[in-house]
Parts: sequence; structure tokens; C-alpha cells
Amino acid sequence: MAGPKPKRAVLTGVPASPGYAIGPAYLLHPEERVVKKRVIPPEKAEQEVARLKRALEKAHKEILGVKTRISGDVGEYEARIFDTHMMMLQDSEIVDVVIKDIRDHHYNAEYAYSDRINALAEKFESLSGGFLKDHMSDLRDVGTRVIDILMLSENNLSYLDVPEPVIVMSRNLTPSVLSQFNRKNTLGLTTEVGGKTSHVSILARSLEIPAVSGVSWQGVDLEPGQTVIVDGTMGLVIINPTLRDIKEYEVKKAAFFANQSELSTLRDLEPVTTDGKYIELSANIELPIEVETVLQYGADSVGLYRSEFLFLTREDMPSEEEQYQAYKYMGERMSPRAVTIRTMDAGGDKLVPALKMAGELNPYMGWRSIRVCLDNREIFKIQLRAVLRASAFSNIRLMFPMISNLWEIRETKKILDEVRKELDGAGTAYNPRMEIGCMIEVPSAVVMADEIAREVDFFSIGTNDLIQFTLAVDRANERIAELFEPNSPAVWRQIKRVIEVSRVHGIQVCVCGEMAGDPLAAIVLIGMGIDELSMGPGMLLEMKKLIRSVSFEEARALSESVLRLITANEITELLRSRYVAKLAALGISKFPVTRAPG
Repeated sequence: MAGPKPKRAVLTGVPASPGYAIGPAYLLHPEERVVKKRVIPPEKAEQEVARLKRALEKAHKEILGVKTRISGDVGEYEARIFDTHMMMLQDSEIVDVVIKDIRDHHYNAEYAYSDRINALAEKFESLSGGFLKDHMSDLRDVGTRVIDILMLSENNLSYLDVPEPVIVMSRNLTPSVLSQFNRKNTLGLTTEVGGKTSHVSILARSLEIPAVSGVSWQGVDLEPGQTVIVDGTMGLVIINPTLRDIKEYEVKKAAFFANQSELSTLRDLEPVTTDGKYIELSANIELPIEVETVLQYGADSVGLYRSEFLFLTREDMPSEEEQYQAYKYMGERMSPRAVTIRTMDAGGDKLVPALKMAGELNPYMGWRSIRVCLDNREIFKIQLRAVLRASAFSNIRLMFPMISNLWEIRETKKILDEVRKELDGAGTAYNPRMEIGCMIEVPSAVVMADEIAREVDFFSIGTNDLIQFTLAVDRANERIAELFEPNSPAVWRQIKRVIEVSRVHGIQVCVCGEMAGDPLAAIVLIGMGIDELSMGPGMLLEMKKLIRSVSFEEARALSESVLRLITANEITELLRSRYVAKLAALGISKFPVTRAPG
């Protein structure tokens, strides 16, 4: 007698790699390694240290082999993900401590190494910044590899030899494991750990595997082989879908592939409205290796490089040389296109371990961004030196975050001038005409925009914080999430003022917040006279398609209508009534649609 029909369940997570997949579930549960603690004779400590060093050398060779394979299968720059793994193998914060434990406490190498990896991972995972957690899988990946070698296991990855197409479901999939899957049989991925910026998510996007991260199936009726749908575009996973679900997603899959094929033809076309208005399309990135994806999508430039990611995943500060190499790599790869480097935007939910940043009652309005840099001038000057040195080789621009008053931008420029003089004295090359700009994301900066514009070469409007501060709504507080309203007339009027000020002073103005990637908001921004829209790389081709389908005059008339309205609901209804159907017809309805509360 047949058992009860498995129950349908819809799980939500983070859209990590766009696209749709339907197939049987493959539950990946790599065996947990049990590392036993042993105390070795003191006279054998150096032999144990030597054994550790041999294991590290072997691990380096293995990772280099994985990198070479990925470079051939996907691309050289995607393979740079594994450079981080090789750096971790040599990290003194790990190796020196492990060697000390072996020599002082006479621990066996595998226990000492495992203990250090676990301690670091637990420390980072305990921090509130979600960005750190995204990259802890890399640390675990490296640790597992070294421990396997020390325990004389053979890295048994037979579970990767999947004979049929499946949906891989794992708690914490690592780049090394993903790289060894048969691509043809990997229809989709779901992971419980990770986010959009994790290395495994970046690799999934490069491999064009639909993926959802941050999703747990605990408590859900799920067995190997049961049908699963992965919606990597919206961040949904459907367990035991109905026939109706399957038919619906088969249609979505076909439409997605057709749309991707069409969009690829837009890569080398200009983002120009039907009446000839050029809108620069740029990309926001967190990791230097993402510049290859930026180029793949045909971006005009990198409109925002979030440099704080160099600081978030380590306990010490990156050296000037490390920063210089990262900035130089991006600049040269993008040349002659511009790369806008935002200085370290620490604080809020991005806690830099080396700064010993403590939790605050209201961290988003506390010690963060430019305030942190001005209070740590030597650290700030190291970053400025690295940026200036890299500017000698390419079109690099420098941008300062969260400027709230005139003193801050003047003081920041004063420090920059000090660094220039130091480089001049050392005979070090840099671009003396490197453009500098600031983010407009605080209402006081909007009020003082006319004065601030005299100090900079460009503005970049950070709409996420501007909305948060204008409406007094903590965007991380789920209880008041509905009050975070991009369509507030107060927000639109501030954006319009910043654009008008930029026109008076002849400086460029960009929007790099989430509104830049919302098609309804983008049409209004274009109509208001924005020069540049900067967004996630995956949104660029769809946005280019939208820009090429509207006229500037049409967008200008829409923006004037928006500015006449006095409630967010009225603005939202206007935008929806005029453009939602058009967006659907263009095949870009997957974009978030700006909404009003209630």
C-alpha cells in the first residue's frame, strides 16, 4: 500500500545565482571529521612541525590543481577564488599559532590545526556582520583539506560522481567541492550557509548554475530523489512541487533561456534611450575577481567597489601592498573604463575585526564609514597611498562614504594631500588628476550639496542609507521593514535636488543604491537627469534593454509627475499603472517592484 503523498513546501532564501532548475534532490552530507587530541613526546615536536609543513605544501599543490582546472573550464579570473585559499594556507594568524601549540603544548598537528581553524571560524561567525559569515566556508574548506592530508585520508569525494542530473542540497558547500561536480549533472544548488557574495555563489554564477543560499530544509519532509524546484532568480525552493508548479517553472525556464539569449546580443550595444540620451551603466562589486563578470556583462565601469571587504575577513589589517595589488588588478583589468573605489565603509553590520569594533545601540548612525577613517588616520592613509599608487596605471576614482558635513570632506581632502606629498617625496608615481567624489546618503549632505559640490568631482547617491536616514527607519529592523519606502516623496525630492546641484556645478552624479537596479525607479531617475546607474552585474543587461525601450522625454515627463505627488502610495500606483505591463512584455518583470506600505 502506497504511503501518504509527500507534503509540498516552499522555502525562501537568498537568490545567489539566477535561473530555474527542476530535478531530484541530492542531499550532500560530507562526513564530519573526528580529530582526536594526542600529546606527543616533546622531543618529537619538530617532527610534528615538519609534518604540518609538508601537509601545507601538499594542500597548496592540490588547490593549485583545482585552480588550473577551473581556469580551463570557466575562466582565469573565476579561478582566482582559490587564491584566497592559498593565502589562508600561508596566513601567519593560523600557521604560527598552530606551530606554537605543537611546540608549547605538544599537540598533534591535526588537532592543533583543527583547533585553530575552529576557533577562527567561531569568532567570525559570532560577529553580527553577515559579510564575514559568507566567506567562512573558504576557511572551513582549507582546514578540511589540510586535516585530511594530516590524517592520511584520501579526500574521498566519490559522492561527487553523480550519474544523473540532480539538485544538490547541502548545508555548506565549498568552492573546492563544487568545482569537482559534473557540471552537466548539476542542475541547481541550495545551501543553508552563505550569501550573494560568498565564493561558492560567485562560482555558481560563473558556472551558470541556478542557486539559492541561506535556506534550510530542517523540519521539512525531504528524502533523496524527491522532486525539487530551485528559483535562483527570486530565492525560492519548492519541495515536492505540484504538477501545476512544474508546468509553471518549465515555462519560466524556457522564457529565462530565451531572454538570456536575447540579452547576450545587447552586450556591445550602448545604453541609449530611443531619443539618444546616453545613461552610463556601471556595476557594484565586493571582490576584485568580480571585474571579469562586470566585463562579461558589458558594463561601462565599476561604479562602486566596496573596499571594506578587504578588511572584513581577517583579524589584521591588509598591508598597503596587498591593497595596492587588489586595486591595481581591478584598474588594469577594467582599463580604460573607470573603477570607483569607495574607502573603507566599516561599521553598521560590517565590523572590521582589527578595529575591535564593539556593538552599538544604533550602529547605522554611530561610529562608521568616514568617521572611523578620520579617527584612524594612519590606517586611512595606508589605504589612500595604495589607491593613489594604483591610479598611476589606470582610470581609478576615489570616493568617500557617509559625508555628513563640509568639515568631513575638507578634512578628508587634507589627509589625501598629505599622502600625495609623501608620495612626491618618495618619488612614487600616481595620477595627480585622479577624480575624487563623495557619497550623498545623509540628509544633511543633501542640504549642503551646493557647498560640497565645490569640493569634489562627482556625487554618488547611496539611496539605501538616504532612505533610512530620511525616514528614520532602520533598514535591518524587520519590525518596521514596511516603513522603508523608496517611493517616499521626501526621498524623491532630495534626489532631485542633488541632481540639480550637480548640474549647476558641472559634476557627474550617479545612483549606486538599490533604486538603481529597480526598473520603475530607474525610469524616474533617468527622467530627473541622472548620469549613471550602478548596480549588481547581473542586472546590467536587463537595465540596458529597459533604457533602449524608453525615451528621455517620456522619462522626464514621468519624473515631473512623480514630483507633483505627495504620498508614496500615489507614486507607486502611478509607476505600476504605466510600466508594470511594459516590463513584463520586455521579459524583465523579475526585477523588484518598488512598493508602498499596506
